[in-house]
Amino acid sequence: MNYSHPSEKEMQQYAINKLDCSPELITHIDSCTYCISEIKAYQTLISAIRYQHQPAFDFDLTRLVLSQLPETRARLSPENIIAWFLVIFTCCCVGIPAYLFRKSILYLFIGIPSFFFYAIMISSFLILIIKILFLYKKYQNQMRQLNFT
Repeated sequence: MNYSHPSEKEMQQYAINKLDCSPELITHIDSCTYCISEIKAYQTLISAIRYQHQPAFDFDLTRLVLSQLPETRARLSPENIIAWFLVIFTCCCVGIPAYLFRKSILYLFIGIPSFFFYAIMISSFLILIIKILFLYKKYQNQMRQLNFT
């Protein structure tokens, strides 16, 4: 027999729809007097909520609230301007030489020994992995700070 009572969420789910619960939970609640009294309280509360009248307004609340909000226009912030400039600048720095040297770019890597080619690839991959791990650690720290405040 289970000596711990179900959580509030499980009891509420049982009160709403008994068939969605696990058999162990149903067995425990049916045999425990404390749980039965809690379920009856939840069922009373749920039935009272269902029989409440829906509020009826003689005005459109959404239109009334939205008419009082100030209009905002999308503005270009300095951060957005700098970011777009860097994107365009980088595309030009990569795209223009790639277009100009498109016929001879394949011959660029012929003279490189395979050892250096693999060393460049492995070091780039390791730097990428390290950056991803640092980014994930920063994310975890930020989530931890959000959870404790």
